[in-house]
Amino acid sequence: QEIVARTQEAKIVIRASAPQDQVQEIRLYHNGKLLGGKGRNLIVEDDASGTEKTFNLLLLPGENTFRAVAVNSQRTESAPALLLVRYLAPAAPPDPAPAEGITLHLMTIGINVYQNPRYNLNYAAADASGIDAALKAGLSGIVGDIKTHTFRDAGATREAILAAISTVAAEADADDIFVFYYAGHGVMNEAQKQEFYLIPHDLTQLYGNDQGLAAKGISATELRDLAAAIPAQKQLYILDACQSAGAVQSIARRGAAEEKAIAQLARSTGTHWLTASGSEQFANEFDQLGHGAFTYVLLEALAGKAAGSDTRVSVNELKAYLDNFVPEITQRYNGQAQYPASYGYGQDFPISVKR
Repeated sequence: QEIVARTQEAKIVIRASAPQDQVQEIRLYHNGKLLGGKGRNLIVEDDASGTEKTFNLLLLPGENTFRAVAVNSQRTESAPALLLVRYLAPAAPPDPAPAEGITLHLMTIGINVYQNPRYNLNYAAADASGIDAALKAGLSGIVGDIKTHTFRDAGATREAILAAISTVAAEADADDIFVFYYAGHGVMNEAQKQEFYLIPHDLTQLYGNDQGLAAKGISATELRDLAAAIPAQKQLYILDACQSAGAVQSIARRGAAEEKAIAQLARSTGTHWLTASGSEQFANEFDQLGHGAFTYVLLEALAGKAAGSDTRVSVNELKAYLDNFVPEITQRYNGQAQYPASYGYGQDFPISVKR
């Protein structure tokens, strides 16, 4: 179904039913991105019965694709209901330049020093600082403003990170870019192996501590819900996370999230995810590189080595470069290839321009 709209404000009401069961959740995706929470230019209202949900939102100029699904108590997802809304926006004035209306919201987290020193890493902070500098340089010519949220070591607490994400949700526009980079520990909970957690500085026990993970860690589900409230249509999440106890001589092994968990996150938010390694593999830090292997290759890619026929580096070009060169460099330095994992739902977009 296609609708032509001449006003930007829109209200979408979704009703669902589950014969012989109950509706557990109603989801709406706008241009591939999950909508939820209360963000800028978005208000979501739930009916008391749980079978109706109302979304008050702003349309983007041109085509707006909507996909609605319902989930029952068995976590079975319905066939989608599709809607295309074409918003005929007034002609934009020639000035200012388009880039001036785009803001990069950049959040980088790097934790070398944990409150429990057994979990200390060598290069997580350097990785995060390198990505921070590379993205600022690479996007400075194509965005009008850059807002940064930087967390290192003791400053990387659950409260501080979640507060910053809430700030981005309140400030970002649909045309903006949000990049979230995390280098540090990450584990699956042990009770059911169903939830992945990022580990802030002050969580002192990684394993056999599901209660502590829930209290002080940042779960994948929580991150998904927060991301859904961020209006930015262009979002990139990069996880260089570990499941080991830290450095062993010159190498610290850093394992990424389980592939299934990251795939579910990407599918739920309509964004792009890059992870250091696949399931059951570990990513590596090397003294010779001064970085984790994954982020070392990522920095090369952002500097322009991943650019195709032009000078722009897109998210998909980043993925292809990582797939090619992370196994090569880890084979060279460690004798065993490491394979990164990436997932993306939605449109590709430029993330750096070679100078």
